[in-house]
Amino acid sequence: MTVDEHIAALHAFMRADHEEYIAQVRGWAESAEADGHVAAARQHRAHVGRLEAMDKPWEASPRPA
Repeated sequence: MTVDEHIAALHAFMRADHEEYIAQVRGWAESAEADGHVAAARQHRAHVGRLEAMDKPWEASPRPA
């Protein structure tokens, strides 16, 4: 496996893990809303926003050759 393939595999794993975590936090927000916990739902939605806004290594430009 080349270095570039290794980096691509790591980026794919990190992306999948990040998206899974966002889905989990989004689920917490939906659960909180369903239970009538407005403040908790708002905090979870804010957390989702921060997760979506953070810099993601897999979206960075490729390293120079």
